[in-house]
Amino acid sequence: MKTSKKINTIRTGLVTLILPLVISACATEAQFLAQTQPAAVNAALARGRFELNCPDATSTVLSKKMTYINGIGIGMGGGGGYEWGEYTVGVKGCGKSAVYETMCRDSDNCNALSQTGRVLDNLQGQ
Repeated sequence: MKTSKKINTIRTGLVTLILPLVISACATEAQFLAQTQPAAVNAALARGRFELNCPDATSTVLSKKMTYINGIGIGMGGGGGYEWGEYTVGVKGCGKSAVYETMCRDSDNCNALSQTGRVLDNLQGQ
């Protein structure tokens, strides 16, 4: 009976240690996205203002998520990859609009990418 009680105590201890780590992983993603969102928006807005030739353009975050990119030479199930914050940001102003995918490794490393490379002119009703 002593051995059984020890095993149960160890199991309870492991659950007590591991469960908070699992739960905190979700909060960490949300915190990362919140921390890097201003830099993502700034990157998209700077590119949008340039491409739209509109210094007064504004932006809206359309979606955001974490993206996991595997490192070179690592199989799909392997480790060694990178986590990126991925934001879809709409920019509009001066009768034009554009949508950018902005990838952020951290608040100092964001890139705004254009999916289509075109700007929509003469928005009606906007």
